[in-house]
Amino acid sequence: MNKTHIQLGAAVLAAPLFVLLHNSLFQHQIFNVDLLHFDVTSLFFLIVFYPVVEELAFRGVIQEFIAAKTKQYPSFLYLSVANIVTSLLFVAMHFVHHAPLWAMLVFIPSLVFGYFKEQYGHIGASIFLHMFYNACSLFLIL
Repeated sequence: MNKTHIQLGAAVLAAPLFVLLHNSLFQHQIFNVDLLHFDVTSLFFLIVFYPVVEELAFRGVIQEFIAAKTKQYPSFLYLSVANIVTSLLFVAMHFVHHAPLWAMLVFIPSLVFGYFKEQYGHIGASIFLHMFYNACSLFLIL
C-alpha cells in the first residue's frame, strides 16, 4: 500500500470526524436541511450530481488552469498555489447558497479534494471524497 492510498484512507476517516467536530463547536444548525423532506432526487443531487459537477469544474478545469500558470511557485505545506486559489474560489461559490460560516467551512475539505487530485493526477479521488463528505455532512449534521 503506497503513501497516497494511506492518506486517502485518512481523508475518508476524517470526513465524519470533521462533521462531528463541527457539531461540537457549533451547537446551532447552519446547514438548513430537513432529512424527512428529502426525496431521492434531492439526495442524488446533493450526494452525486453536485460533487461530480463541482469537481469537474473546480479541480478538473480551474485548478488545472491555475496550476499551468503557477507551476513555478513552491508548495506551501504540500499545498500548491493552484489548490489554495481554487479552494478560495470554491468557498466563494458556496457563499451563493449557504450561510457564511458553512461556506467558509468548505475550505479545508476543498484543500483535501485538491490535494488528492494532484496526488493521483486525475479527479476520481476528489469526486469520491466530495461525495463522501457531502453524505457525511447531510447525515451527521442533522
